[in-house]
Amino acid sequence: MGKELLLKFKDAVYAILPVVLVLIVFNFAVPSLSLETDGSKFGPVMTSLLISIVPLILGTALFNIGAEKSVAKIGEIVGSRLTKRKTLTALFIVAFLLGLLCTFAEPDLSVLASRINPDGPDWILIAVASLGVGIFLLVAIIRIIKHRSLKVWLGLGYGLIFSLALLSDPDFFTLAFDAGGVTTGVVTVPFIIALGVEVSKSLGGNKAEDDSFGFSGLCSMGTVLAVILYSLALKGAGGIARIQDILAVKFNINSGTDSVMTVLKSYDDIPVLLLENFLGSLKDVSLSMLPIVSFFILFNIFAKIKGKALGSIVIGFVYIFFGLILFFLGAETGFIPLASGFGKWFASSGSDMLWLFILFGFVIGFIAMLAEPAVKVLAVNVSEVSNGVISQNLIFVSLGLATAIAITLNIIRVMFDIDFVYFIVPLFILAIVLCFFAPDIYVGIAIDAAGVATGTMASCFFLPMFIGYSSVKYQTAESFGRAIMRNGFGVVGLMSVMPIIAVEIVGIAAVLKTDIAYKKAYEAMLEPDDSQVIHLPSYQPEEKSA
Repeated sequence: MGKELLLKFKDAVYAILPVVLVLIVFNFAVPSLSLETDGSKFGPVMTSLLISIVPLILGTALFNIGAEKSVAKIGEIVGSRLTKRKTLTALFIVAFLLGLLCTFAEPDLSVLASRINPDGPDWILIAVASLGVGIFLLVAIIRIIKHRSLKVWLGLGYGLIFSLALLSDPDFFTLAFDAGGVTTGVVTVPFIIALGVEVSKSLGGNKAEDDSFGFSGLCSMGTVLAVILYSLALKGAGGIARIQDILAVKFNINSGTDSVMTVLKSYDDIPVLLLENFLGSLKDVSLSMLPIVSFFILFNIFAKIKGKALGSIVIGFVYIFFGLILFFLGAETGFIPLASGFGKWFASSGSDMLWLFILFGFVIGFIAMLAEPAVKVLAVNVSEVSNGVISQNLIFVSLGLATAIAITLNIIRVMFDIDFVYFIVPLFILAIVLCFFAPDIYVGIAIDAAGVATGTMASCFFLPMFIGYSSVKYQTAESFGRAIMRNGFGVVGLMSVMPIIAVEIVGIAAVLKTDIAYKKAYEAMLEPDDSQVIHLPSYQPEEKSA
């Protein structure tokens, strides 16, 4: 247990500390930059960031180890035991409910949902997103049973999404794809992957290895579709306008009604903010964890998990509970206000600092992706699948560049107020087209890579950074709330599609590289004068006449 916790603590340090160091260096390296109210380089804001490092690292470590011990273990048990039964009804019911409840407890989704509600997370948005995951987890299982191509399902799914988008409010599109990105996070993905592997082993036949990937990508697509349908209902009832009104009040630079907009004026404000965020985190985590824990208690009456396995799951839930509280405490106190401060400063600096904003976003995006612990797992999987043709370092660089490019594209989009659909639709069309040229297993890995890219930094740094930027740049807009929805959100959606394209390109390159290697090996086996060899007929003994 000690070694396992130490390893997760080390991963958390590698995930958070490099980004924090870059932020501190950038703060002191740019002469005109100041995030403090008195114009200094170091004050309450930077102190709050340094304090938040401890709960962020501890929370992330506890949370990751808890997810492996509880939700991942439950996924293995559900997948292995229920697929052995003659009827699949129990598998469908349990998978749907656990997929829904795991997503309900997803911290990144809670961070997103907190941005569009004045009193904590918007539980309706969380419920809709969770419903999308639950339903499409069933779709993923049915795909395995029916042995259907993942490529076709992706094409049909996103074709339906883009068709419905014609009826929806285009500005709400940013929230839909952000929700799709954050639902496949550190709680949901371990369960989905573990369930997918076990179901594929039992029901996948000779394509079990290929089919074990792609589960989280389909669930993410389900969330996007569910939120798009939700937006159609909101549009008819005037709900989108109400959300925009909330955003207008919540992110007004003088409101101080959200941690994104909180400005620490003195050191005395830090303990007050810590206490408020701790109590808020305790309440929100309790509400989000209660459904999944309650369901597991009921589920175990029939599953009868006992002994060490049961103890591990219980301890895992405890780790998740305290890990989430610490994570939210650190994020709301240090990361989120600082990210918003950077965004506000870039907006107030005008177009003259566009080059610096792009450089900053590119560097932070690249480092943040490399620091994600899940990237290591993905890199190992790709290296094994390609038999070493694709190195782990190539995956690291590819995903880092993909995220950096996504941040750069979003900066350009927000700077010039360009519709989100002009970016997200062509990129997803490109991803779908590429999937028909890449091997099946790389397509599954590619869409799972979207969950890797949209981790902690996506929801706790880049999202508040662009909200802070938009709150300053568009504060005089005719509809301030609409401008926030249109420009403050959307970055997570772009961060989720670019890694798909990157891994598909890597997969196509792996096939080409392998074909070239085989061709060279074959040519090397031939001698220069092989064409001159005369092949004599083989000796056949004469048959004796009767």
